[in-house]
Parts: sequence; C-alpha cells; structure tokens
Amino acid sequence: MKGNRKMNQAKTLCKFLSVASLLSAAGLLMTISSTANASGFQLWEQDGASIGNYHAGRAAIAEDASTSFYNPAGLVRIHNQQLVIGLDPIMTNFKYTGTVNVTNNGILSTGPQTTTAQGGNFALVPDLHYAAPISNRVVFGFSVVSPFGLQTDYGRGAYARYAATMTKLTVIDLAPSLGFALTDKLSLGVGLDFERARGEFDLVAGIPYFGIIPGSSASAFDTTSTNVGYSWGYGYHLGALYQFSEQTRIGLSYHSHVVQHLRGSSHFNGRLANGMAGGEQTSGALKANPIFPATTALSIFHTINSSWDVMGSVIYTEWSVFSNLRLQNVAAINGQFHPINNLEVNIPEHYRNTWNLALGANYHVNTQWMLRSGIGYDETPVNNSYRNLQLPDGNRFIIGLGTHFQATKNLGFDAGWDHFFVQQTRIKQLSQDVGSQNTVTDGKVNASADVFGFQMTWDIV
Repeated sequence: MKGNRKMNQAKTLCKFLSVASLLSAAGLLMTISSTANASGFQLWEQDGASIGNYHAGRAAIAEDASTSFYNPAGLVRIHNQQLVIGLDPIMTNFKYTGTVNVTNNGILSTGPQTTTAQGGNFALVPDLHYAAPISNRVVFGFSVVSPFGLQTDYGRGAYARYAATMTKLTVIDLAPSLGFALTDKLSLGVGLDFERARGEFDLVAGIPYFGIIPGSSASAFDTTSTNVGYSWGYGYHLGALYQFSEQTRIGLSYHSHVVQHLRGSSHFNGRLANGMAGGEQTSGALKANPIFPATTALSIFHTINSSWDVMGSVIYTEWSVFSNLRLQNVAAINGQFHPINNLEVNIPEHYRNTWNLALGANYHVNTQWMLRSGIGYDETPVNNSYRNLQLPDGNRFIIGLGTHFQATKNLGFDAGWDHFFVQQTRIKQLSQDVGSQNTVTDGKVNASADVFGFQMTWDIV
C-alpha cells in the first residue's frame, strides 16, 4: 500500500512538473508571438472556445481553466489539473477615404490632398490557461492572455502618412489566481495581473509644399518618426459565482485599471533630422503614461434541458481614464528647423465609458459534439469630436458561430468565428500638431473584422 501511494505521488509530481515545463515554454512563445501581433484596443479574445458565443456568459460559464482570467471564482468547478491552449487569428479591414492637409510652420501648405489609405492587418492572439485543485475548496489558476492591443498600419505610400503610419500596442498579462468555495453555492476568487506593454507611435514629417516646385517631389523631405516604449504595469481581478441550481448560475467579475509607465527611444530619420543635415536623430528618454481601463462583467448561464444552454453578459469598461495620449522627449526639429530631443506630443482622446452586450446559446448534438452561437453589440469608446487615424473606431454588431468536439474523455477541441459589422465613422476636420507640423484630417472610415478561435482543452487525470 505504501509503495502504491508513493508511486501515485511520484506520478502526480511528474505530471505537475511536465505541465510546469510546458507552461514555461508556452509562456515564452506567447510573449514572442503577441509582441509581433495585436489588433484592436480592447480584446475580448482570451480563449478560443468562447469565440463561438461572442464571449456571452464569460463570467458564469466556468467550464474550463480560462475562467481563471474571466472569473477566478469559477475555478472551484475545475476538479482536476487542466491545460487550455488557444490561438485566435484576427483579420481587420478598414479604409480611410478623405483629405489630409499638411502645414509647416503655419505657412507652407499644399491645401487638402485627397487620399485613400488601407490600415487593416492580420494578427494572431494566443492564450494559455492552467488550473490545479489545491484542496476540495481551493483551486489555483494561471493565465497568459492579451487583454488590450492595437495595430493600425497605413504604410508610407499614402498621403495619410503625415497623420499616422504605424500605431501599435501589445499587452501581455500574466495572471495567477485562486478560487475559494465558501459554500456549496457561493464561491469567490482573486488574482493578480502583471502586464507587460509595448507601445509604438509612428508618422512621417515632411514639407510636401515643396512638391509644387517643378522637378521636385512632395516626399523629398519625408523623415520618419519612430517612437517605441516598454513597461510593466500591475493590477488585480476579483470574482464571485453563485450557483442557484444545477441548471443556473450567475457570475460577477472585476478587472482593475492598470497604469503603465512606458520608457523607450525616439528616432527621427531622414532629410529633416539634425537640423536638416540628414541622418538619424535619437532621443533615449521617450516616455508616456497611459492608463488601461477597469472592466466589470455580469454574466448568467442556464441549462434549459439536455440539448440547450443559454447565456448572456453585460460588460462595463471605464474608458474615461484614457483622456490624453502624451509622448515626451520625442526626437524632432523645431520651427526654425533646429534639432530637439524634448518635443512633447499631445493627442487628445477623451474616451468615454462603454457597454458591451452579448447573448449566446449552445446546442448539444450528442455526447461528443456541441454547436455554439452568439450575437453582441460593442460600443466604441472613441469620442466623435476626437476620432483620429490612429484608432478610427466605431460601434459594432457581432455574430458568432462555433463548435466543440470531445475527442476523448480527457481531450476536447473548439473552433469558432465572429464577424464584426462596424458602423461607418467620420473624422471631422481633426487638427493635430506634432512640433511645427500641423495635419488636418477630414474623411470617412469603412471597417469590418473577422475573428477566429481555436482551442485545445486537456484534462490531466
């Protein structure tokens, strides 16, 4: 008996060590992949399975280890070690059609120039979740996800380059959690968020006015401004789950705001750099202090019968903390074309708090197959008066479809798809100043997006 007990303990330890090694490797892979790919400012894609329901019921479902991030109170429903690995490809399509007017030093201007710019892209958002019971009433969870991300890239060919080229934000959240069962019906959860952020804000400075001179090019003085910063930010998340019956439960979760202190470098490269001597001008003291908003989610999950489940979520995001994007110590030139490395760039945003609504349903075909569906509405935080090319966002309607296949008792696979119908938006005579260069953007943006989700769930028993 003692020998069997020791053997079982050894097997359990080996399983735990093998999973720990896999987590470390996957965490490293995620950091590399997510740093290279992100899309949209607030990301709902923290797992692959919920794509099919458009994350309806995310704080109440608690059917796999991803609840560690969505609502840590749901961890008590995980009764064995479990590993979830997901990958969400995202394809965005948005096009700006309108004018951009560039003025230098208040006098050199060609007037509004008509332009069309495509800023869509392809991105991959991976995720990883792990859960392990500590006792009958306490379960540990760990998630690696990307809760926020942004990528718009208009390239350097369109006239819109003077307003924006690449704008990119990548956030990787390392989130350990604990779930506690207080009673048979009520559980609570708590977790920490260690968020690594990378921000990039690029555009082109130039004097396109000189292009009206015969034999000259409007892009002759184009000089690229590349600004990249990194930082760690810290927050927490809380959750509560109440099981009314075997069929119905309700969940409430909260993710705190996170303050980032981006630090990095600014590079000004081209003919205008170094007081028009050309070459590269560098500032190693770039900084910005964005705040990522707090989010509160209320969800319900209900099993109607052996074939049907329904679920819903209401999510409130406190975007008003993101009022102004301020970059300090940017490498540039002043109004007299002298080199400076302490330019301050202010981009008013004045974001507003938003609501996100989602409804979903599951149909159990048999013991192996399940079909998912969902619909939703997502408000944009962008203030109409301050909408810019960096994030020309609009309100969205969403439809989702997905499926689950239980291949074996311990191994399941999910696939899902969401399509985003984005309302057409306007950028209305928006004036932006970067040093001595002023751009006025006036036009419309048409956009859509498709998000795919793929997930593997492994019960380690």
